[in-house]
Amino acid sequence: MTAAYLFATAAMYPQGDITPYIPPTKDNWCTVGYKVMVPDGREGRVTSVSGDICRVIADGEAYVTLIPHYIVEPVYPQDFAAVKIGH
Repeated sequence: MTAAYLFATAAMYPQGDITPYIPPTKDNWCTVGYKVMVPDGREGRVTSVSGDICRVIADGEAYVTLIPHYIVEPVYPQDFAAVKIGH
């Protein structure tokens, strides 16, 4: 009976957002259009950035992967002239 009362009480009170806002760090070099190397060795393009998370679409994949900026590496040379992302 006590457990049911506690669950009912907890359900009545609004809960705050449990996902804290984390501002991007100054060391985040991910930029939309950059070619990066993902941890499994494939290359991919950064499609968007949210905080410290880069959204990368790797070669051979149909969907983006959310990867922290500190575990991907830039690939050189970058071919910016050939890239049209977001158009």
